[in-house]
Amino acid sequence: MPTLHIHLKAPWRHKAQAGDVGLFNRLAQALPGWNLRFHPDTAFHRQLSRLRTGYSLFHKQDPVGARGLCLRQAYLYPFWRFERSNLRWEFDVARAAFTAQDIPQTDALRFYAPLRKRYLGTAPITRDGFIFMPLQGHLLSHRSFQSMSPAQMIEATLEQDPRPIRATLHPLETYSPVERAALDALHRRFPRFQVVEAASLDLLRACDLVVTQNSGMALQGYLAEKPAILFGRSDFHHIAGSVPRDGLRAAFDLARAEPPDFAAYLFWFLRLNAINMACPTTESDIRTRLANLGWRL
Repeated sequence: MPTLHIHLKAPWRHKAQAGDVGLFNRLAQALPGWNLRFHPDTAFHRQLSRLRTGYSLFHKQDPVGARGLCLRQAYLYPFWRFERSNLRWEFDVARAAFTAQDIPQTDALRFYAPLRKRYLGTAPITRDGFIFMPLQGHLLSHRSFQSMSPAQMIEATLEQDPRPIRATLHPLETYSPVERAALDALHRRFPRFQVVEAASLDLLRACDLVVTQNSGMALQGYLAEKPAILFGRSDFHHIAGSVPRDGLRAAFDLARAEPPDFAAYLFWFLRLNAINMACPTTESDIRTRLANLGWRL
């Protein structure tokens, strides 16, 4: 009987063990005869996976061992991914080519409309003349997947586009006094840049453009047909202006060009290149994906 070792943080692990997480119930149904064992998500337990026989699954962590994979949500519920890497820009979909003409328009719109309503509701979608900038963490650091630091991104955006910027801070990040002082200094130098406490979805519905390193808010912006510019590497870069891929000026030029087919892209990105954990084909989709990643089923 093959064993699958699944590493999760509490309390999610406890709910999964009790059978209260649909994702893992569908996974168990996709792997009949397998023994699913749940483990704490700690560095110690992850390293123990090197000594275990069987297969391993890690939630938002680098996989350990030759038969380990990463599990990550594909930004929007109920879509998930099994990947060889925890780095989103190394996902298979990040390297794949998107061609809108390959997507049947009827299928795309049928998929897109309920997803848009679920996440954006029925409130009006407008363009009120500002840029929405969802900030993430490490505002003063230029990390390896970024074209520049978030603070430099703010200045570069102000130079490239005359519209005001309304930025938000990530609710799960901790910002140092130095980082907050840097944001205040940027506002004093450039009054059209401001950090606001408005709801992100309200900003998304009303903005003209989303500029970010690689925040998932930009992907949600596709539901509102809002173009995006990414300053960091990402798995949903295909229809965005990407500074790492295109360069600074070209990325902004692309965002000003004719809008992409947002519905076709989301159908391709989510329906064709992720696993919907709430559809009749979930179990067969899981088995196909795991087999393609080298697991013997």
